[in-house]
Amino acid sequence: MHKFIKQEGKNVFKGIAKPPRGALGKILAEFDPEIIIGHPTFHCEDNIGSLVYRDLESARKVFNDNRVAVIIADGTYNDKSNDTSNIEAAITGAKKALSGFTDQETKNVLVYAGPHEGYDSAHFSPGKGNAFKMIFEEMEATRAKAILLLDGDLRNDMTPWQRVYKKVIAHHEKHYPGEDFFVTARYARHIVDASLTRNVVGPLTTLMGSYVPGGISGDIMLSTGAVTKERIANWNDARRNYGTDIATTFDNIADPNTRIYEVYLGAKLHDVTDDAKLSIMPGQVIGAALERILYYEDLDTRITHRIENDVPLEKIVVWNSDQTNIDFINPGTTNVFNIDAKRNALADKLDNFKGDIKKVLRPSSYEEIISNHKILTDSINSKTDEIVLMSISQERWIELLYEVTGYVMVTKDIESSKKALNYLYTAAFVEFCSEKLKDLGYTTLSAVRDIQENLGIGDSKAKAFYSEKVDKVVKALALRFYQGRSRIIDRMKELK
Repeated sequence: MHKFIKQEGKNVFKGIAKPPRGALGKILAEFDPEIIIGHPTFHCEDNIGSLVYRDLESARKVFNDNRVAVIIADGTYNDKSNDTSNIEAAITGAKKALSGFTDQETKNVLVYAGPHEGYDSAHFSPGKGNAFKMIFEEMEATRAKAILLLDGDLRNDMTPWQRVYKKVIAHHEKHYPGEDFFVTARYARHIVDASLTRNVVGPLTTLMGSYVPGGISGDIMLSTGAVTKERIANWNDARRNYGTDIATTFDNIADPNTRIYEVYLGAKLHDVTDDAKLSIMPGQVIGAALERILYYEDLDTRITHRIENDVPLEKIVVWNSDQTNIDFINPGTTNVFNIDAKRNALADKLDNFKGDIKKVLRPSSYEEIISNHKILTDSINSKTDEIVLMSISQERWIELLYEVTGYVMVTKDIESSKKALNYLYTAAFVEFCSEKLKDLGYTTLSAVRDIQENLGIGDSKAKAFYSEKVDKVVKALALRFYQGRSRIIDRMKELK
């Protein structure tokens, strides 16, 4: 056994920090998996053991005629933290599952859990993308036909998901032989979740040619050919961190030999995250998206061609509930949304973004932001019960996104653009959340405060609400953005 990897049981392996290239790949080559399941983890110790258990139990039922490798690339452990809790939890979950397997069932699965710290040490960056890069490169030694990349905090039953993925593989091999595939998920996500997907990623994917909002949902499947392209991609800092999902999405949309799928998976049951909080992560995602737009524009001017001409969006393969046999699932409740914290952040942190906003927006739009900020600040100081925010409605958000996109297309200034969008999209998304809360009858600050510790929608109303008030509204926003995309050219002409 390689000194960097310790065998913990039959087909169960544990890695240590700074894994060299090829160590995991050697084990994978000997096992020769046909399906790989990859989980990037960061402080998922309360869930990853259960998830690995569910992976294996589902694989014995769904992929029982295939060899399946489950890889956990953990970002929690590093030289400073020495925190092996995620790795140990994954190993424990694997052993628990395999204790009930027959010898033949055990031979058909392999589990590896280890840190990705120090992998590709000359360019190491401690982020989700680095976990993916390690998995992509180490699986090169195998003949795997597909990899499922799933977030480490998922609490879903994996059996129906794996059935869908297996069905997609069979469908693709029959109908599109010779093409690669990229499979994204569509599911209900909490009204205060998926802020980047709903406001930024969905609209911007249309400029690449297709509406693919689920590309950064964290749950995707790639064919081995699509993974090959990942290995030779430009892995800049954003892609090595939180920008990895959107970069992969844009590259697969851009590739004419890749078939895009969107499959309905019910709901994403996980720890709802608050991305719209003016932190580093949204900037990395937005920056990666803008970098890919500029890359493809420089490559063959495809972005301006699509903006200037009457070119319809290219269709992707969509499987709805009746094709996946997965019904709607209520995404439940959360306590991550705090209306006062949101308002205070927008009021207090504008100065951190003001210079960039002024640089990228039209003067009139900048003055509008400053004016709305004063109204918000005055409202906070006067302690009124009215829900006053930055007044960035969906229509106004679309216009602002045109302005910033036009600016970055002319100036190539990704840094200022991503900083400006970080603030602006946060303000727009909080406005969206406020509108949804009003739809639910919570029209004042005090009303929102009363329910925000257990914010959700009852089962009897959830399906209709998420379909009509959330999903359709979000899709309409992206399609309206594409429909009016010539306004990007108007902004570009102003700046030339």
